[in-house]
Amino acid sequence: MLKFIIRIALPALAVILFTGQTKVFAAETDALTNVLKKIDSLVCTQPEKINDHFHSKLVIMSDDKRALLENRIKAYRQMMSDFRELKCQIQRQVLAGETGEKVGYVLVDEISSITSKSTDTDERQHSVCNYVFNKEGGSWKIVLEHCSSLPDYSIRPGDDALYYFHNPVY
Repeated sequence: MLKFIIRIALPALAVILFTGQTKVFAAETDALTNVLKKIDSLVCTQPEKINDHFHSKLVIMSDDKRALLENRIKAYRQMMSDFRELKCQIQRQVLAGETGEKVGYVLVDEISSITSKSTDTDERQHSVCNYVFNKEGGSWKIVLEHCSSLPDYSIRPGDDALYYFHNPVY
């Protein structure tokens, strides 16, 4: 009888614990991904307001280059003036993440897409990014953004003349 209970109870307990852990993980990273979603919604409409979501000691690394937030905001503003009927989309999948009392991080796979009907522009970027957050005054702020470009697997040879530009072979 005891063997029967152990064989039934242990797997059930493992499922309950694992399922609960998954929900906790999602809840832990939700606050951080919500900050990223807020930034996404402002990039193509009000880029100056994204500054509110970044820490004063921010470091941005894109591939092997360091970027400044001020220059990124200028680039977004320039993009808005160059393109008409601009549409920005970011698909993000959280690969890992955790939050503590004052520090949190998320590792994400993201594909950003910027399209413009007036110029037939379709710019895509596939990256894996690590965002580190600090809690400041009750809200999460990004203190480190480090993204590495990946090939855009959504483009197939023959579908896009820029396939080899988007998917360089190293």
